[in-house]
Amino acid sequence: MTDTYAHAIAGLLQRRQELQDESATLRERMATIQTDVEAIDRVLDSLGYQGELENRTARTERIVLFYRNELRTFLLKELRTSDRPLSTRELAERICGAEGKAMPDKRLLTDVTKRASKALRMMRLAKVVTVSHYERSTCFWKAA
Repeated sequence: MTDTYAHAIAGLLQRRQELQDESATLRERMATIQTDVEAIDRVLDSLGYQGELENRTARTERIVLFYRNELRTFLLKELRTSDRPLSTRELAERICGAEGKAMPDKRLLTDVTKRASKALRMMRLAKVVTVSHYERSTCFWKAA
């Protein structure tokens, strides 16, 4: 790299990073919008709308995120195999990764985090898991 192009290269690298950040934001927004459109389609169905909708996704049954005890089993397995305590958010990200959710949908991740948190609190009452420590209002869990 020569000194004559150093300024141009630095500017291009900065612009490239800005575009990548914007692209990630747009992908996340698209995932959220698609989730909203599907929810509106379900409401229209429940209200009895029979008309044709452009780009309508096929109607499926209610999406079951977790079957009976599946979430508890997954959380316990992850905590037992981890070499360190894990936060609820980390566990939710691992769940989404295991389910193959490629689109970065914050709403889905938030929902899974809430469900995992509830399951972990219930497991703590059953003395199956314990709270290792707190960092900046984030709870870290470990297997009992």
